[in-house]
Amino acid sequence: MLPQLLANGLVTGCSYALVALGFALIYNTTRIFHFAHGAVYTLGAYLFFTFWSLWHIPFILSLFLAFIAIAFIGILIDETVYLPLVRRGSSPLVYIVSSLGLYIIIINIIAMLYGNETKIPLSGLQPTYTFGGIILARIQLLIFLCFIVISAVVFLVLRKTRLGITLRAMRDDSELISVMGIDPIFIRRIVFSLGSVLAAMAAVLNSLDVGMDPHVGMSAILSGVVAVIIGGVGIFEGAILGGILLGILQSLAIWQISARWQDPITFLILILFLLFRPQGILGKRRRMEEASA
Repeated sequence: MLPQLLANGLVTGCSYALVALGFALIYNTTRIFHFAHGAVYTLGAYLFFTFWSLWHIPFILSLFLAFIAIAFIGILIDETVYLPLVRRGSSPLVYIVSSLGLYIIIINIIAMLYGNETKIPLSGLQPTYTFGGIILARIQLLIFLCFIVISAVVFLVLRKTRLGITLRAMRDDSELISVMGIDPIFIRRIVFSLGSVLAAMAAVLNSLDVGMDPHVGMSAILSGVVAVIIGGVGIFEGAILGGILLGILQSLAIWQISARWQDPITFLILILFLLFRPQGILGKRRRMEEASA
C-alpha cells in the first residue's frame, strides 16, 4: 500500500511542480504574484479540449495550437494588465487584486462558454502497467516522463544558455539587465509565455487523467504557490522540490485521513513551513552559496 501511495504522490507532485515552476519563473523575475496563473492553467486545458475533442484536430497539432495560444495569452495578460500597473508604480497589493480579478473574469467566461460540468477529453479505461507491485496508468507514466523531460530542458536553459543567465540576473537585480543593454520588456514576454505554457502542459496532462471543470485552476495555483514557498522563494529548483514533496505528503496524509482533507492539508503544510522553515527547503543553502560567492 505504501509504495503505491508514494508513487501516486510522486505523479501528483510532478504535476504540481510544473505549475509551480511556471509560477516561479514569473514571480522570481517580475515579482508579480500572478494569481491568474490558475486561470491560464484552466484555459490551457479547455483550449486543448476545444481543438482535440470538439474540432477533431489531430492530437499533436492540438497540443501545439493550445500551447502557442496560451503563450500569446500569457504575454497579452502582462501587456494589458501588469505592465500598465508597473509603469504607474502600483503597489504589490494592486497586482494581487488585479490578478485575482482577472482570474475571476477568465474562469467565469470559461464557465459561460463550456458550462460547469466536468469535461473528460480522454474517455474509457486506460491501460495500466505494473512495476514491482506498483500499478500506474498510462497517463500517469506520461505525466512523470513529461515532467522529467520538461524540467530537464528548462533547467538546461536556465543554467547553460544566455537566456538563462539573463533570467537569473533579472531575478537578482531587475535593473541590472537594463544596464547590460537588454530589453526587460522582451524578457518579460519570454517569462510570461514560458510560464503560461508550463501551466498549460500540466493542465492538459491532468485533464487527460481526471478530467477538468472551470474551477480546477484554483486548486492548481494554490498548490503551485505552496510548492514555491516550501521549496524556497526565489529559487527555481525549489519549485520542483516543493511540488514533489507536497504531492507525496498529501498522498500520505490522505491515506490516513480522507481525500476531502487535501486542501486543508496543503495549507497545514504551508503553515508549518512558515513557522519553522520560512525560507523554504533550499533557502539556507542558497544564502550560503551567495555569501561565499
